[in-house]
Amino acid sequence: MQVTETQEVACPKCGETSTIPVPDADVDLKISPYRAAFGAHTKVDCAAAHTFWVYYC
Repeated sequence: MQVTETQEVACPKCGETSTIPVPDADVDLKISPYRAAFGAHTKVDCAAAHTFWVYYC
């Protein structure tokens, strides 16, 4: 995955925002508190020590 942009996402548990790299500015992001078995994704640890995954759709 080549990173060309960044976007802010909110933690689903506490709402803290994190900046993540995205492959394209037009990509749709799906935030999940669980890891799926497949799909392009990024693991995010927010400032409040919560872990969630962002999938690129």
